[in-house]
Amino acid sequence: MPHLFTADDWISLRQISDANISPGGELIAFVMADSFKDGGSNSAKGPRSSIYTVPSVGGQITQITFGPRSDTTPRWSPDGNKLAFLSDRDEAGQRQIYLLDRSGGEARCLTTINGTIPSPRTLSPLEWTPDGKALAFLKQEVESYDASNNTDNHDAIEFEKFPKYVRLWFAEVNSGDTYCVSPDKLQIWEFSISSERNKVAAVASNLPFEQDWYVNRLVTFEPSGPSSNVYQTHRQLAKPMWSPDGSMIACLTSNWSDRGVDSGDIAIVRVGRKDDGPIKKWLILTKGHDASYERFEWTDDGMALIAIANKQGGSGIAKIDLSSGQRQWLWAKKCFLSSFSRDQSGRFAALIETPDRPPNIHIGENNGRPNSEQSISWNIITNLNSKNTAKFKIGTTEEVHWVGHNGLNLQGLLITPPDAPDGPLPTVMVVHGGPTNCDRFRYQPLWRWAQLIACRGFAVFQPNYRGSTGWGLDFAESNIGDMGGADFQDMLAGLDHLILEGRVDHDRLGIAGSSYGGFTTMWAVTQTDRFRAAVSIAGISDWRSFHGRSYLHTWDRIHYGDSDPYAPNSKHAQFSPIAHITNVRTPSLILHGELDWDVPVEQSYQFYRGLKDLGVQAELVVYPREPHGLTEKAHLLDAARRIPDWFELWMTN
Repeated sequence: MPHLFTADDWISLRQISDANISPGGELIAFVMADSFKDGGSNSAKGPRSSIYTVPSVGGQITQITFGPRSDTTPRWSPDGNKLAFLSDRDEAGQRQIYLLDRSGGEARCLTTINGTIPSPRTLSPLEWTPDGKALAFLKQEVESYDASNNTDNHDAIEFEKFPKYVRLWFAEVNSGDTYCVSPDKLQIWEFSISSERNKVAAVASNLPFEQDWYVNRLVTFEPSGPSSNVYQTHRQLAKPMWSPDGSMIACLTSNWSDRGVDSGDIAIVRVGRKDDGPIKKWLILTKGHDASYERFEWTDDGMALIAIANKQGGSGIAKIDLSSGQRQWLWAKKCFLSSFSRDQSGRFAALIETPDRPPNIHIGENNGRPNSEQSISWNIITNLNSKNTAKFKIGTTEEVHWVGHNGLNLQGLLITPPDAPDGPLPTVMVVHGGPTNCDRFRYQPLWRWAQLIACRGFAVFQPNYRGSTGWGLDFAESNIGDMGGADFQDMLAGLDHLILEGRVDHDRLGIAGSSYGGFTTMWAVTQTDRFRAAVSIAGISDWRSFHGRSYLHTWDRIHYGDSDPYAPNSKHAQFSPIAHITNVRTPSLILHGELDWDVPVEQSYQFYRGLKDLGVQAELVVYPREPHGLTEKAHLLDAARRIPDWFELWMTN
C-alpha cells in the first residue's frame, strides 16, 4: 500500500539529466545522479553521478562510467564513434575531459589541466568542434596574483582586485594538446564554434564577476585572434548558435534574473556575407510571440529554426521560418521537456515529465500530420525511478486561471492533497523564484517541497504572476520597476479567486518561497496579516544592503527600473520588507545557506532580528557551507521536514 510522500522518499529519487542522442540515432547517453551530495567540510563539489546509455528503441540501460565522484556532460563526437565527458575521478573537484570509444574499453583521460571547468548552471562548458578533431571547453584562470604572498601572516582578501576570467580552450583529440583560443581579459560565458572551426561566437563581458553577465554582449573571434562586438542590447543574451553557412548567429534575449534560467525571444544576427536574405543586420525573430523559447537548433538548410518553448507553463516544439517569422507548432503538451537533441535523421531525444510521472527518455518522430500541434509522436524508452515512486502517493496537480491586477489573465497550479476531503482546504501559496521563471507541469517530488506540504493535508497554490516566463517577452518583463507591486497583487487575486470557488479556506492561509519567492514571503507578511504562517528561504529583506553585498547587484537596479539604491525614496527603499517590519504579526520560519552570494545570508539575519525585537514568533536556521540552494543530504532532509512541520504547527493547531 503506497504511503504519503515523505522527505526520505524525496531524497531517494535520482536526478536524470543531459540526454543526448548519438548522431546515427542508435544510442542515448544520459546522466543519473543522487539528489544530494555528502555533507561536511571535506564534501565533494557536487552529487555523485554516472553516465548511462540506452538504445533508442528501448531495452537494457547500461552504466558506462564508474568514477567515485561526478561523471557528467556526455557529448557524442560528430561521427558518433566517441563519447566525451567530464569527471573529477582522479582529484576531487578538478575536472578533466575523458573519452570513451563507442566500441567499449576504458575511458581515456584527454587533459591534465589545472583550473576549474565550470558548471555554469544549465549551460554547457564542453562541446566538440564540428570536424571532430578537438573539444572546446571553458576553463577559469588560476589565481592571477602572487600566491607566495598568501602565507599564514598574509591572508587578506583584496575584494575584486584580481579577476579570474573564464576563457575558451581547445583540446586536440589525437595529441591531447590544450591551448587557449579566446582573447585575454575577455570573460566567456557561452560559446558556439562555426561549422568550419574558423570562427567562435560567444556571449562575453569585460569582467568575469557575476554582475557583469547582466551587461553581456555577443562577440566573434577567430581562434587565438581579437574579438569583434556584433550585438549588444539593454537585455542579456544567451545560447549563441552559428547558422550552418556561418553567416548568422541565433541567440536568446530577455531581461533575466538568473544566469542559466534564460527562456526568452530569439534574436538573429547577420555577421557573414551581405546578400538579399531576410536578415540585414539583426532582428528579433519571435517578437510578439506568446511563448518563451528555451533552446533551438538550425535546420540543415539554415532557413528555419527548430525551437523548444515554455508554452504557458507547458512545453512545445516549433518550427520558425527566417524569411517570414512564421511559427508552426509541431507539438505541444502540458508537460515539461528538457535535454532536447536530434540525430542526423531529425529524430528527437528528450526528457519529458508530467506532474504525476517523473522524467524519462522519449524518442520523437515526425508522424506526417500537417499543421498540427501533434506532428511529433513520442515513444517512452525508460522507466527510471519507478521502483521508488511506486512506494508513495502524491497530491493531484491541476491548472487554474484567474484575472489578476488591472484585468490581466493569469495562470497557475493547484496541488490538492491525496484523498483530500470536500470543501475549502488549508492552503499554502508557494511563490516561485526569479522572478523571471515559471512553475511548470513538472514532477514536483523531484524538486522543491510543494508535494511534501500537500502530503501533510494542505492545498498548494503556485501562481505564475506577471514577470513569469511562458507568455512572451512583454509578460516576462512586465514587473520590471515594480517587483512587489502588481505581481504581488496578482498572487493575492489568485488566492481570492480560489476562495470564491470554495477551494481554499480563507482563515487558514500560509505563504512560502525561495529567493524571489523568499522576498515575496517577507514582503507579504509586512503588507497583510491574512497569512497564519510563513516560510522564507534565501529571501531578500533589504534591497539596499542586498545591492551592496550580492554579486547580482547589476540585476536589482535593472529590475527596479534603474532605481538608485542610495536614494532614500528609491524603489530599493520602498519595496524593502525591513522598512515595513513593524507591521508583521505572522509566525515566520527563515532558512538560509551560510555561503549564499546570490542572496547573502545577512538578509535573513536582519529580518529575523527585527521579528524578535518586535516579539513575533520566528525561527532562523542557517546551513553551513551551503550556497543559494541547499545541496547536502542532512540539510535537505532538515529543511524538507521543518517546512511542513511549521505549517502544521501554526495552521492546524
